[in-house]
Amino acid sequence: MHCESPHIDVLLRLSLVEGMTAGHLRRLRRADRTPFLPDASGKTGRGILDRALDALASREAGDRADRVREACSKTAIRLIPLDSEEYPQALRTIPDAPLVLYRAGDSPAGRNAVAIVGSRAPTAPAKEFAGEIASDLAGAGWTVVSGMARGIDASAHEGALRGGGNTVAVLGCGVDVVYPPEADRLRGRILERGSLLSEYPPGTLPLSRHFPARNRIISGISRGVVVVEAPCRSGALITARLALDQGREVMAVPGNPVFPHTAGSNRLLREGAEPATCAEDVIAALGEPGLAAEGRHRERRILDFLSRSRRVDEISEALGIPPNELLPALMEMELRKLLVRSAGDYYKKMSGR
Repeated sequence: MHCESPHIDVLLRLSLVEGMTAGHLRRLRRADRTPFLPDASGKTGRGILDRALDALASREAGDRADRVREACSKTAIRLIPLDSEEYPQALRTIPDAPLVLYRAGDSPAGRNAVAIVGSRAPTAPAKEFAGEIASDLAGAGWTVVSGMARGIDASAHEGALRGGGNTVAVLGCGVDVVYPPEADRLRGRILERGSLLSEYPPGTLPLSRHFPARNRIISGISRGVVVVEAPCRSGALITARLALDQGREVMAVPGNPVFPHTAGSNRLLREGAEPATCAEDVIAALGEPGLAAEGRHRERRILDFLSRSRRVDEISEALGIPPNELLPALMEMELRKLLVRSAGDYYKKMSGR
């Protein structure tokens, strides 16, 4: 049984003010004009604050919030306010977090989510690769997040489902709206083993301005973002920039340098993104699902040190990791094909990792 947020009515009213985020909520609290609001963090915006205060006092705004709650109740859509235990913890930390989320489906993203994004008009090999890497990541316990758009997004969702895992689609419309139109079947399959997520109330149409805004949620609920194929002007690059701002890992699939449809993803690599040629690369960058930040950092140090073969005692001394901690870590990384072991207890980073 879920406990309803005591602030749900206030947060719902405020969320229906277009553009209102946790950052503006923080500004309201700092102004000490609405001390009963739950705390959040972020930036400010004067015009929107006046509209927010109007919404708190307006009968019309209250009626609209009631209609939204009724629509959610009728269509089995879960309404998740910012202060709810169901609200994704990672998303709550970004400055412009949505005040309210709407979810269709019973499988939230959880702590172990990775986003896969890319072109809406990809090449056939890119679509195939997106499906394969999503399938492998889902099989390894990751929730695959994308935007259910044509192209790479759809391939990522389908691959995750094929791999028997969970997938979350973040939409630029209401979760009860089918968009794009051909995604009806995919939408149904996602609802069986994943969920649809949006900051927009039921019935909201897919307006063009919604899609750049929803990208911050795709990256915000994920530990990292993989860009499979993106030209220089691409929504996937917006997601990658947002991920960097949010402190998430950004990875990109290398592409042929003469093809314009991979120019954006190759540029990310030049700017320092991690190359992603398989699911193991992603796991090496992010760690195993549930691996603590300290464990991920240790793995990265080991991989950086093993550019050539080294003995266990050499690794232990150089990195300051006791042998009783190092050996289990090396064995686990070998099983995940991040390392190769040779005679004499020598270890080396797997070629291409």
